[in-house]
Amino acid sequence: MPVVLRSLSDFKKFLRKPGATLQIVQNTFVDRQGEEARVAYRRKGLYEPRTLRAMSKKAAIFDVKGHDTTVWLYWDRGTRHWRFSGDTVTVPLHAALGPPDAVVYRCSLPLFPEPGRQRRSTAKQPDDEARLPGL
Repeated sequence: MPVVLRSLSDFKKFLRKPGATLQIVQNTFVDRQGEEARVAYRRKGLYEPRTLRAMSKKAAIFDVKGHDTTVWLYWDRGTRHWRFSGDTVTVPLHAALGPPDAVVYRCSLPLFPEPGRQRRSTAKQPDDEARLPGL
């Protein structure tokens, strides 16, 4: 199922889906750093996939794949500057000095849902009495 995000509301709905994953595809702040700093960020898991651990009204907490750490993403202020395009979300970084920076996240769902986590169909079943023989 392709991911199409048009708003913060769509983004929050996406995060609640089983297996929803975020992955940073670009971070302009890190891109401007020296090679040594970029390697250190990668080693700490900056570009590793993230899955939702918990979500509140104003933030989400993510587990980082392969690392024993969590990352927070807040949306309490400034979300009107977030840009949604297909399966990507661009979040501007507001710093007092320097050029404007942004983090671009790619959102994805697993190709095959995890076993045991599928939802049952809500289609109506015929009445039990109607299925009994002889009635």
